[in-house]
Amino acid sequence: MENKNKKQTKIQKENTSLALKTYEPVKYELSKILENQRISKKKQDQILETTQRGFIGLALRNEELLKSNDRLKQQLDEVLKELNAIKEEREEKAARKEARANRKRLPKRDPMTGEIYRELMRATEGPTYINLRTRMALWILAVTGIWINELLSLKVSQLETLFKENWIAIDRSKRGPSNHKAFLTKEGKKIIQDRQKDFQLIFLMKEPDSYLFTAESNHYKPLDRVVITRDVNKVMREVSNQLPGKPNITSHSFRIGYITQLWKNSKDIEFVKQTIGHRKLDTTSAYVKQLSDQERQKLIEQL
Repeated sequence: MENKNKKQTKIQKENTSLALKTYEPVKYELSKILENQRISKKKQDQILETTQRGFIGLALRNEELLKSNDRLKQQLDEVLKELNAIKEEREEKAARKEARANRKRLPKRDPMTGEIYRELMRATEGPTYINLRTRMALWILAVTGIWINELLSLKVSQLETLFKENWIAIDRSKRGPSNHKAFLTKEGKKIIQDRQKDFQLIFLMKEPDSYLFTAESNHYKPLDRVVITRDVNKVMREVSNQLPGKPNITSHSFRIGYITQLWKNSKDIEFVKQTIGHRKLDTTSAYVKQLSDQERQKLIEQL
């Protein structure tokens, strides 16, 4: 603080000295004018002194104006910086929106049906661990309607809960309620009963705290999403090519089929939303193929 005051005092002295130097020629001319007037010497000195103080005052005032101008310039720079940041954010948002609008759309996927599911089970029957792992992925997707990446965090103990209590907890901390539970429908319970042999094999092979979907050599490290997605979609493509019309089915077809069936059975879209774990009602309604845009809008407005 003291150094700052010293610096300001020094600047003021420099400005005063500059004002006095500037005033010298003015003083000379003014003195000549005053000499030609009928004014006393004392009055002349007073006029000259007042003029001098005025010059000094103007110099100091000019310093204040310069400081004020610097402050205003700094504030303007900050405002411009904020405006540029807002502009860049808007441009980025517009670019993302345009990218989403122009991105390549996948062909519309068909929902899973009972017939397709049975063909998939037949295609994955076999004694190998990969057969068992792919088979489990398919029927868990079928009875829960979860995303394929949500399979990866499942553990054997959760499979026991599914078998005994007909529900399974899903870690959905990054998408929807983190404590989501997937409950079995009447059809789901039947599928679980038909897969008791798979349950028994897994319970013999793995400990309760090991992951359900792993490599055969390490049961405590979850499988990579790319691997499970590749295995599931591979068998689904093979089965699709053998079916009439070659339906476009992927792992997401299970979710579409699950939501469609829930709607058919309940006709309660809020129930479907909560059961599947969606955050927004219009997300759920978009899955329901039987509803027109007008019907979906009407249901949303009623809730």
